[in-house]
Amino acid sequence: MYPVIDYSVCEGDLACYEVCPVDLFDVGNNEEKEIEVAVVARPEDCIECEQCIEVCPVDAVRLVEDE
Repeated sequence: MYPVIDYSVCEGDLACYEVCPVDLFDVGNNEEKEIEVAVVARPEDCIECEQCIEVCPVDAVRLVEDE
């Protein structure tokens, strides 16, 4: 499993980026909203700790099954 971010909800506070113990995320740009957002850069590194889900203030992060 790995995290997916709903960018229609994400407000770009980068809490998921900051809390991730395995450096799963990078910072990118959401040009539509003109904000920086976390981007899942290394999904294969996810350890399913769910810290990113817990810290997201707008519930924009969820885990999905590997394909």
